[in-house]
Amino acid sequence: RTGTSPLAPLPPASHTPWTTVGPSNIGDSITPDGGEAGTVQPVVAAAANPDVIYTGGNNNAASSGVLKSIDFGRHWVKVNRGLADTRIHGLYIVDQHGEHVVAGTPSGVYETLDSGGSWTHIAQTRGWGVANSFRNGTIGGAPHLFVGTNAGLGNVPLVETPLAREAWRLIRSPEGSSAWRTNRVSISDYRAGQLLSSSVVGGCLWVGGR
Repeated sequence: RTGTSPLAPLPPASHTPWTTVGPSNIGDSITPDGGEAGTVQPVVAAAANPDVIYTGGNNNAASSGVLKSIDFGRHWVKVNRGLADTRIHGLYIVDQHGEHVVAGTPSGVYETLDSGGSWTHIAQTRGWGVANSFRNGTIGGAPHLFVGTNAGLGNVPLVETPLAREAWRLIRSPEGSSAWRTNRVSISDYRAGQLLSSSVVGGCLWVGGR
């Protein structure tokens, strides 16, 4: 704040209390109700149908994989077929209806084209370390999906066909370093009100090494 400039207004209050919508009764703890989902990290909902929600997470050695609700959180099911690594650090819905989804794990990125019915490991992301989170952006005027990983910042052309068939590229961490907390990555497609042909990427924190 400088001079007499007013402070930014507070966000509008909804005056609506928070309610728990789950996930519960997943069975990965010793609580009397049969367990909960552990530490939930990413939560995403389909743009064209907000009743479709995906979430997941991990809690030390315990993880329930990807959990899905089709009734706005009233009921949840595991959708882990083909998901060899159930430690979920990031989720992103590619299409509008929640059928095409990618999940970030310590083993790289997994993809489903059938609403979580089955998952395929994207082999190109093997060895990148933890895939933390996803952001959509632009490279050379074309939509791309960015993913923050331990090895650096991954990206792939954002199309609704299988992303496993596309070329995944990696902007590597500086030599002798590793990317940490790349879930803080931010993407901007505009500068001074002008649309950019390539997104400005910020929020990468490189640690270790020199």
